[in-house]
Amino acid sequence: MSDQIRIPISTMKRSARVLLDHVEQLEGESVAIDKDFFWAIPPDQLYDVSHEPSDFTVGQLSECLERAEAIVAQPSDATSYGLVWLAELIRAVGYSVVT
Repeated sequence: MSDQIRIPISTMKRSARVLLDHVEQLEGESVAIDKDFFWAIPPDQLYDVSHEPSDFTVGQLSECLERAEAIVAQPSDATSYGLVWLAELIRAVGYSVVT
């Protein structure tokens, strides 16, 4: 078995559209989140399930939102790390709007 999982971008695009449309039908154009800060685990520990994480940092949803808005305003400045900020926002919405 391969150590890699191949994630098709087309699947991510389609599933994101379906899921975001679903949340929009439930909540409207925005979702209210009552928490701003969250625990973050560095990537080298996040995906190493053979060891318990020891380093935690604090992330901030409002900062992730600012960065996402900046990407929308200036798409030429987009980097793939923007997906990390977007993922934090999506995670918060997913936990907040449970159906």
